[in-house]
Amino acid sequence: MAHQSDLSLSWIRVGGVCGLLGIGAYLAAAFVPLPDKLGYAAAFAFGPLLAVGTVGLYHCLALAHRGPLVQVAAIAAIAGSVTVLIMLSTQQAIFGVMKRAIAGASDPASADVYRKVADGLDAVHLGIDVAWDVLISVAVILFGIAMMRHPRFGPVMGVLGVASGGLLLVFNLWYFPVPPAAANSIDWGPFVALWMLAAFLLLLRAVPWAREKIARATPN
Repeated sequence: MAHQSDLSLSWIRVGGVCGLLGIGAYLAAAFVPLPDKLGYAAAFAFGPLLAVGTVGLYHCLALAHRGPLVQVAAIAAIAGSVTVLIMLSTQQAIFGVMKRAIAGASDPASADVYRKVADGLDAVHLGIDVAWDVLISVAVILFGIAMMRHPRFGPVMGVLGVASGGLLLVFNLWYFPVPPAAANSIDWGPFVALWMLAAFLLLLRAVPWAREKIARATPN
């Protein structure tokens, strides 16, 4: 029992740190003009770090209310984290290969053919992008519901999670088969990222509470 409690506390600490690093990697890859290699590193680190972060979030939320709700949220978040890694690696591979093909085309007609091929291949990573958004929005909605009754997160954080995750989900389903941003609509992804940034900050702040909660529950 003590070993399991220590493991939960370790997950909360590690999850908070990795979650913040993951959101930082996302923001850097999306909004900072980085050299290609650094951009790839930031983009590809996002998914794995987010997966670890959400496991820590699960352990903290489960200390207050155990049950299928936070378990399903964690499963959806981990599945989404794997999906976003697949999406980003597929996207960058398509961009890189087709950019070289267009640049090396022997004549304008060949370059135009390559551009049309690239447009068709874009549907692959755009479809995976929608899958990622659906999974992470479900996770955020469920985490938000669990946070409403949690003493270290609270109803405001919970409602914001449900609202941002719900908007992300609805917009992705409405504009499918392309992501909302590709349809010149609102991309709620950055808003969800900011919510997750706040969630991981609160997760780290919850470490003393979790330690005390675990100590009270552990037999002497």
